[in-house]
Amino acid sequence: MLYDNPDEPIYFLWRLMVAASHQGKGYGRQAIVHLIEYVKTRPRVTELLVSCHEGEGSPEGFYQALGFRRNGQMEEDEVVLSLPL
Repeated sequence: MLYDNPDEPIYFLWRLMVAASHQGKGYGRQAIVHLIEYVKTRPRVTELLVSCHEGEGSPEGFYQALGFRRNGQMEEDEVVLSLPL
């Protein structure tokens, strides 16, 4: 689920879900790589954001391995990570 508004330079990945039985097979990584390629084609894009919970089972390391970094913001009880584009 992607917030995609061509009038705004910031895009937000609301949620990426991969069934537990398929995690660790590269599907999520490939989906994010394709998503980044798509978002880069959008007008005036400057960054892609994603949020996730902290602690055990958090996908934060997954997103960091793809270049996302914490930006100091919170989205409710989730940390926000940013990928400059």
